[in-house]
Amino acid sequence: MQSRAAIALLLLTAAACVLVNVDSAHAIPAFSRQHKTECSTCHTIYPELNEYGEAFQRNSYVPLVKKSETKAPAPAAGAAVSGEGDPELLAQLKSQAATGQVDGKTAPEQKVQGNEGLWLAGIPELLPVSFRATQNIVYNNDAADNHKFDFATRTFVLNGGGAFRDKAGFYASFILSSHAQDSVGRDRDLHELFIQWRNLLDTPFNIKFGRFEPRLNLWKSNNKITTASTLAPLSFSVAGVFPSRFTQTSSQDALEANAILWKRVFVAGGIVDRDGQDRKEGYGHISVKLGGTDFHGEEPEMDLENESIFDYLTVTFGGFGYAGRNTFDDTGIGAQNRFYRAGGDMDLQYKRLRIKVSGVHGWDENPDYSSFTPVERDSVVIGSEAEYYLGSPVNAALLFRYEYQDDGVGITRRYVPVVAYTPLQNVKLTLEYRYEDAPVAISRIALAGVTYAF
Repeated sequence: MQSRAAIALLLLTAAACVLVNVDSAHAIPAFSRQHKTECSTCHTIYPELNEYGEAFQRNSYVPLVKKSETKAPAPAAGAAVSGEGDPELLAQLKSQAATGQVDGKTAPEQKVQGNEGLWLAGIPELLPVSFRATQNIVYNNDAADNHKFDFATRTFVLNGGGAFRDKAGFYASFILSSHAQDSVGRDRDLHELFIQWRNLLDTPFNIKFGRFEPRLNLWKSNNKITTASTLAPLSFSVAGVFPSRFTQTSSQDALEANAILWKRVFVAGGIVDRDGQDRKEGYGHISVKLGGTDFHGEEPEMDLENESIFDYLTVTFGGFGYAGRNTFDDTGIGAQNRFYRAGGDMDLQYKRLRIKVSGVHGWDENPDYSSFTPVERDSVVIGSEAEYYLGSPVNAALLFRYEYQDDGVGITRRYVPVVAYTPLQNVKLTLEYRYEDAPVAISRIALAGVTYAF
């Protein structure tokens, strides 16, 4: 057994070394190409978002500009301008440059560089498309089919997104291939496709419409550095003969209104239209951010001469509620399950340390879709992560996750240590071990994976 483990570790190390020395993999995703910036502008360990990336996402993928950058300072009076040509025109230009005025008015701002026709039309100059791929090697010594090493776990996703100037933002995510979907007979899935109109009628409210993950938790399903799964409170479903199909990371057809208030309060509420249902579902979210960059991406002023712990401490609190209904065959006929979910999150960041805590309480009226005697079920799920980013030149992160899941049938506990390394900003290597103590059995799974975007 020890010799097998040693061979496996040697193979994984060799594979990592090969990937680290690939010099040609410098492609970057769509947002980096559009705004000519690094992936690290919005990400810590890709694809996990940092504060700026989360603000960019909340602001409909419109570039965030600091107040100091919105207008260039007027040239100092008497600034020298040299040149030759028409003496009268040259004298006029010198006067305008010295005062920052044009015929008594402030000089107009310079237009955005690039294709002026496309800019005026609001069309992105570059095709805003990128791809993300994840490939894993899974080792499970207790595999039921005795297939201990599995190389077939992979996902290939097409992403697109951007903004129509500052009027609206759009995003799309299409799963071209997924091992999990192939196993149930599907190989394609439109996960998200939505547009968000910004500052409707000059108010702070935005209108979001399409297919997307309803704003419940502080983090989306892909805002993580682990390769296998999201936090249990986000992805759990109530167990039973026929497990409830609702999860908080499920994409839905929905209409949402959201807004940033007082720069540090984010509110959202929406209506979900589930296929085959004769009634709509509803949800609400509120989050408050203390310290650090606000929801508009503006950094607070710091007194470098009198530093304190609060200069580097950021805490975001979030709460949500969701009320809906499931049917066994998505036709709205026959056995039904009314349910609700309510919970809260905390995201604490201090320098390179990040701690995430999430909890949710659920109630299901008929999770087994019984036509005779429905059995109600309560669920409580708690998940926590502690992550430390080592930073340059290592560009790696250490993470430990603990989860407690009581789905009304039994209690499951998970312990997940993870090491993630980014040899390039758009390439991530992970080594993950998952220990799960479930009512049925104890499972131990090791995963080595690579995620890359281009």
